[in-house]
Amino acid sequence: MTTGLKLRAESQESLTIISAALQDAILQVGDIRFDKNAHTLTLRASRYMHEQGSEQTGKRIQCGVQFHNILSVQAKDIVRADPKAYIVLLSIEYEEDKTPPGGELCLRFAGGGELRLQAEYIELHLVDYLQTRDTDKQPLHPDV
Repeated sequence: MTTGLKLRAESQESLTIISAALQDAILQVGDIRFDKNAHTLTLRASRYMHEQGSEQTGKRIQCGVQFHNILSVQAKDIVRADPKAYIVLLSIEYEEDKTPPGGELCLRFAGGGELRLQAEYIELHLVDYLQTRDTDKQPLHPDV
């Protein structure tokens, strides 16, 4: 049994670590929820465990990610009409506003989709919560 990750980000540096942990995570559109009253965006994903190194068989694990202090969410090229549609997360980036501490978090997905989160400041948590499972599907990153 592999111990899962429990990570917290409150800076751009720690956000970079969580972004790397979530690279190639697969999620369904319906597993993205924005609670306007609580100012949180929550998503559930199947995370590829890059930290396992170059084993023959890759591993995935279910995880939850929660972004706090979110003022608004805008989606681009993500079809919300089909909640069972799968999307693949590539990265999470942050651009600070001209008047800190606020800024914009951008979740970039394969195929050009994006979620843009206007945040008061960076605060998010990633928690792995199920057993790992083997996968023979290794993420591909072709040279552009």
